[in-house]
Amino acid sequence: MARTFSIETRTTAPIQELFDVSLSIDAHLASMAHSGERAIGGVTHGSIELGETVTWRARHFGIWFTMTSQISSLERPTRFVDEQLRGPFRQFHHEHHFREDGGGTLMTDTLTVASPIFARLTERLVLVPYLRRLIRDRNLSLLAALGVEPGTDPSAQTWPRNPGDPRQRYERTVRIGSGDAYWDRVSRAVLRWEVKTRSGFRVDDQRPVTVGRPLTITARVAGITVREPVRVAEVVDAPDRVGFSYSTLPGHPVSGEEAFIVHRAGDEVFLTLRSLTAPAALQPWRALYPVLRIAQRVARRRYFLALAE
Repeated sequence: MARTFSIETRTTAPIQELFDVSLSIDAHLASMAHSGERAIGGVTHGSIELGETVTWRARHFGIWFTMTSQISSLERPTRFVDEQLRGPFRQFHHEHHFREDGGGTLMTDTLTVASPIFARLTERLVLVPYLRRLIRDRNLSLLAALGVEPGTDPSAQTWPRNPGDPRQRYERTVRIGSGDAYWDRVSRAVLRWEVKTRSGFRVDDQRPVTVGRPLTITARVAGITVREPVRVAEVVDAPDRVGFSYSTLPGHPVSGEEAFIVHRAGDEVFLTLRSLTAPAALQPWRALYPVLRIAQRVARRRYFLALAE
């Protein structure tokens, strides 16, 4: 029996740009790098259009699969359908809907799938959740390609949830001190990476953070040196709120963004940590993701102690 499910993604991207990048073979391949996916037949680069086909080869569940799909319907810029012609599914039908939503776009993916490999129970418990994660990861990659990937937004006092974001979301605020002198000290320190360096990390550039600046953070874990390439994403430097966010670059053990923010309420000073975390695209880090999540929790405890009075 076929199963149908939908995923909604809201974004600030213009509808036409989101529609076009969703038809890009190259953008899709970038989003599926972790599975080794390749386009081996039909349209293998650029944009795929109505009636055209593409043959994909990718590894899922440790098995290599080949599937040929076709764009069977296209109504620019509001809807298109891709469906399997040949491949591992009894049925694979993917409808992509786009509509303007306030100042942005609502993208809805509706998939109908049936597999000869999975029994009905394992389709529901294994295949559908796996495909949900794949589509959410793909959509997040498409938004990143357009430069509108949701971030940790250190300038915002409230950080709204994005239900379509597959990354692990974390936010916590802790009081770390009080007084004008203390505020002056920690507001300078946070912009020089001292939350990281006082927690045992080494940063190769400790000048005040600048948007767009790439650098490398180095950690020692169980005698192993781990290098983490990152880029500063956003900086806030206001009278009562100071901090920044940085995003990971290829080669980092995880994928995502992290923010350190110090802020005042009266005489009290607080540190807020925010992060969005997902597995890295490449091995061995992807397989080690559960271990890295534990290491991340340990690091957060150190962060909250790093600037405390």
